[in-house]
Amino acid sequence: MPDLVVRFKGSGIMLNFVIQALEGIFTIIFIVGIGYVLSKKGWFDERSSSLIARLVTTVSLPLYMVTSLTKNFTAERLAKMAPDMLLPVGSMLLALLIGKLAARLFKVQKGRRGIFCTNYFIANTMFIGLPVNLALFGDQSIPSVMLYYIVNTIFFWTLGVHNIVADTESSQAKIFSPAVLKKLLSPPLLGFFVALLLILADIKLPRFLFNSFQYVGNLTTPMSLIFIGIEISRISLRSFNFEKDIIGGLFGRFVICPLCVLALVPFMTVSDMSIKVFTMQAAMPAMTQMAIVAKQYGVDSQYAAALSFITILFGLLVIPVYMTIVNICF
Repeated sequence: MPDLVVRFKGSGIMLNFVIQALEGIFTIIFIVGIGYVLSKKGWFDERSSSLIARLVTTVSLPLYMVTSLTKNFTAERLAKMAPDMLLPVGSMLLALLIGKLAARLFKVQKGRRGIFCTNYFIANTMFIGLPVNLALFGDQSIPSVMLYYIVNTIFFWTLGVHNIVADTESSQAKIFSPAVLKKLLSPPLLGFFVALLLILADIKLPRFLFNSFQYVGNLTTPMSLIFIGIEISRISLRSFNFEKDIIGGLFGRFVICPLCVLALVPFMTVSDMSIKVFTMQAAMPAMTQMAIVAKQYGVDSQYAAALSFITILFGLLVIPVYMTIVNICF
């Protein structure tokens, strides 16, 4: 009887974790729905959609980088956790390589290749990943969450954006060409570097300035999600189907990326908590800013928005599966 009671309590706790973790996804769906409904009602046109993309990438997101990183990290914490960073770095590079091979295998059309490849190794590590890991592992998971977030952010605004930019250039475009480098030095990446300098120099922003940055930075996630809703509203849902570009993207996001983390674990010395968190982070839906960047650089932003939204929906099924796997295995 005591064993039965323990099992029942354990099942109840796990169910509670799952419900709390999925709350973040339901919140996202609700905000995306606002953008979708208002767009259908004629509130947004092509010009306003472009304005939202520009506002997020050039104003709110750089300020969000500064406040979120300086709030959660110190130079000592960065140095202490540096060895664990090898696992997300290695797993993301491996997932990117597989993504490029998959793009050829699936014969992804031009204008989508960069989005497709980026989706393979970049995840929504903050708005969904943070609440999921907090619900599952508690506050002790925050350092590992932020570590994966740092690598994810650096890679998105360098390798990820390069993939998307290269899709608009000739096939000879190189990451170190002046034209591409100019686009890669985006405001969000500059915001990240500013935050890093503030952390390393142990400089605290004046309270009024930090609060101002935080207020504006908090616009990033809701505005990005509303933008996705606007882009989805322009897709004919009746004619929408799970074409190979979508299926391949789902496979990369929910199978390849987390498996790359698990495949490298035996070759690295990483704490159990970081292994759990990194696996969960790798299994999150697509990064919402991907659609914003696609719009900014003139590639298929509707495909990016559709892929983002579909991965959010599939996350309702996939996230509980990985939550179970990491709890059993580690």
